[in-house]
Amino acid sequence: MLIMKPYNELTRLGRLRRMRQLAFAALKEYGLDGANLDFFYQAGNTLYRVYDPDPKSRQTADDLFEPGQYLLRIYQPGWQTLEAIELELAWLAAMRCEAGLPVPEPVLRLDGGLLSQVSVPGIPETRSCALLRWIKGRLLTGDGRPEHYRAQGRLMARIHNFTQAWQLPPGHTKRHYDWDGLFMNDPEIGLPPGKSWEYLPSNWVEPFKIVSRQFRQLIEAWGTGSDVYGLIHADMGLEANLLFWRGQPRPIDFDGSGFGYWMYDLAVALTDCIGSPGYARNRDALLEGYAEHRRLLDAHLAKLELFIAASFVYYDLWVVGGTHDHPEYLTRFMEEQMDRGAAYILNYVDNHS
Repeated sequence: MLIMKPYNELTRLGRLRRMRQLAFAALKEYGLDGANLDFFYQAGNTLYRVYDPDPKSRQTADDLFEPGQYLLRIYQPGWQTLEAIELELAWLAAMRCEAGLPVPEPVLRLDGGLLSQVSVPGIPETRSCALLRWIKGRLLTGDGRPEHYRAQGRLMARIHNFTQAWQLPPGHTKRHYDWDGLFMNDPEIGLPPGKSWEYLPSNWVEPFKIVSRQFRQLIEAWGTGSDVYGLIHADMGLEANLLFWRGQPRPIDFDGSGFGYWMYDLAVALTDCIGSPGYARNRDALLEGYAEHRRLLDAHLAKLELFIAASFVYYDLWVVGGTHDHPEYLTRFMEEQMDRGAAYILNYVDNHS
């Protein structure tokens, strides 16, 4: 009798070999037996690029997706609930089917469901899996210009408009980017609430707390009505989760989506170009594009800098919390982003205290 080595004792390569078997098992749920797989990425979730052996049987006429290609997402257990993943997939499906928005389109299982529950020997816990059509496009990686930010603003406004009017399914749940979700209780890093604050450089703590206090005062005044708060992407940056194809933006990776302030989505979109010579032009272009489809109140725009500062506090807490026990995960890019965020926060506090 073959005795399998425990999963947690395997090397990373050994785990990926087993995960590949789970991926093949998941594809059977979608009628993709015999599909080819390329490992794509792993950071909690495990992602594969899937190639249909018979793409013509599923080909469509639109130019949004690569024919016969898919993204298989195997979700990391324990971070999102089944209800949260199901809400994300239902939201994506609604944006595609009801509004024709250029977002990833979930593929139905053979039995008509969106989410698969798959288990194989040698991998602990049943894994949730979803299949989405592969979107055409590329990341700009530093090449963002005002026309890109203007197009991003238009798309973000359309998404916000649709989502504000969309009827949430019964039993919906998702993380919240409110005061607690931003500053105290990030489910992704698995620390006790507020623990990340202990790992910040000491000279950052007070200015970061000033931002968190101002943010709390603001949202207590704003509330969480649908005019200010709803389901958002929460990480739609030109250098992270926004592809472009023939000049048109296409957001990807809604895994970190949740309920938050519409202004937070706009703030995160600007963090990539903070400190660059073109920041003011890009900011204005983003807001102009957004305003073409959705009204922006002056009272809300007046708080954009606070939302940017809050997003940087969240990012730095996420990095120090997530890498404290795993310093090997800390990259040079993350360190540079932390320092850039801290510089913005210190400057913001100097001018708004």
